[in-house]
Amino acid sequence: MHAFASAKSVINEISRRHGFAGRLWEYRLQKQWKTLVGEATAAHTWPTRIKFHKLHVLVDNSVWLHQLTYLKRSLVEKIQSEMTELSVDDIIFRIGEIPDCPEEDSPADAPTPLLRPLEKQPGFPFARE
Repeated sequence: MHAFASAKSVINEISRRHGFAGRLWEYRLQKQWKTLVGEATAAHTWPTRIKFHKLHVLVDNSVWLHQLTYLKRSLVEKIQSEMTELSVDDIIFRIGEIPDCPEEDSPADAPTPLLRPLEKQPGFPFARE
């Protein structure tokens, strides 16, 4: 690396060296999933990982899984056209539980719940009243 490399190139190099690059692409894909596949499809599917240029997608029922097998080629082409640096050759669908609230659906201004000390939580064996 040069003495004055851009921050982007430094981050890309570090993530590549330490194996974070794949996880970053998975995260980016999850963030854009609703835009890429449409709201109806996104409601029944969730991308879980990319391994060996294959995108693994959870589908909530067999009807959607069957329908998506017919749309596989067009989905791959759409992902490739929107995310040109990502190399996905195939999609593997399997039935599984879709996360209730993906990150992009949660409001940005929602307050983060604060955790109470363990001894003050209901049901704790030694809870002080």
